[in-house]
Formats: sequence, C-alpha cells, structure tokens
Amino acid sequence: SYYAMAANRYLHRYGGTRERLAEIAVAAREWALLNPAAFRHAAGPLSVDDVLGATMVSSPLTVADCCLVTDGGGAVVVTSLDRARDLRRTPVEVLGYGERSTNTSMTAVDDLTRTGARGSGADAFARAGITPADVDVLEVYDSFTITAALNVEALGFCGEGEVLDFIQGGRIRPGGALPLNTSGGGLSYCHPGQLGVLLLVEAVRQLRGEAGARQVPGARIAV
Repeated sequence: SYYAMAANRYLHRYGGTRERLAEIAVAAREWALLNPAAFRHAAGPLSVDDVLGATMVSSPLTVADCCLVTDGGGAVVVTSLDRARDLRRTPVEVLGYGERSTNTSMTAVDDLTRTGARGSGADAFARAGITPADVDVLEVYDSFTITAALNVEALGFCGEGEVLDFIQGGRIRPGGALPLNTSGGGLSYCHPGQLGVLLLVEAVRQLRGEAGARQVPGARIAV
C-alpha cells in the first residue's frame, strides 16, 4: 500500500494513467518469455488489459503490478582486474557505483515519487564517466511497476514526470532502445528476498553475451 500511494501521487502530480504504467509489467513478461528460467516463462504474453483487469491489491496496483513471491539466490565474485584477466570466464569491469541510504521506513519519506537513485545514480555515472545515453542494458528494482518507473526516471533516462511517456512504443521491450530488466525482473522472472543480486547477475550475463534468446546485441554497458 505504500507503493500504491507512491503510484497515486505520481499519477496525480504528472497526469499519467494506469494504462501507461502497465507497460512496465507487459515488457517484463515479454522478456520472461525469452527466459526459460523465468517463473512466468510458460504463462504466455501479458497485455495492458490483463494488467488492469487483474485482481486489485491496493489501488491502483493489481496483482500484475506486483512482484512475484518466489525463492532463489545468486552471487557475484569481485576481484582485481589483473586477477580477472587469468580467469576462465570473461570478466566484466566495474566502471563506477553510487550508494544512498534515505530512510528506514516509507512513513519517513518526504516525497514518495523521488527515490535515492537520483543521488546514487548521479554518483555512479560520474565515477564511470558515462551518461544514460551510453547505457545498453538497464536492470532496476521492480518490486512493483511504479518502483521500476520511478527509478528509470530517477537515474536520468528521462525528465521529471516523463517516464510513463518515455517507456511507451516498445522502448523497454525486446528490440527496444532501452532494454529493461531483461531476465523478466521481479515481476515475471524471480523475486527472492533480495532481488538486487539477480539484477547484477543478469547484467553480467548480458555483458558476457550469455543471455541466450534474450541477449541484447552488442551490449557493452549495463546499469
């Protein structure tokens, strides 16, 4: 219900619609259909009408706007670049990172539509010496459709209040200009207690060219 309030606030402030927000879930399912390991791989495609018509959980979020409740895990090994050159698997270089701690409870958030990704993203891009225009693959937390939308905007891929228009037209789907959550994300792939590590794992798979049918051609930079 906290995230539902965030969604309501965003839609009220910027005049967006539930239909446009549903694109996040629709795109996630399209990626999941290309991933045999995805929990929703065999579920078939998802339409905007399917998202809107699913059981309401907390208005405006339906079941299809909400992440899976599944088990799973992953790990990331980090070492020096000199050591990585001798490994059997292709190394992926960490260009930069950013971090923010903003609150311990959503009851203490000043503005539910602004996430810590604004600051952490700015730091990461600065340290890496890149801009959003350089990014080939984007993996963001999608506990709910609104979570992913807010973070795409917070990371600077579009202007404030513009994300629901920005993601339309297939931009975040397979073949689009900004491949988003290419495993199917928490919405359609897997959502263990800590999804973040699986975002890193998928980014590495994409940059190594190991993503199979969902591989983004020529992917060199992931966030």
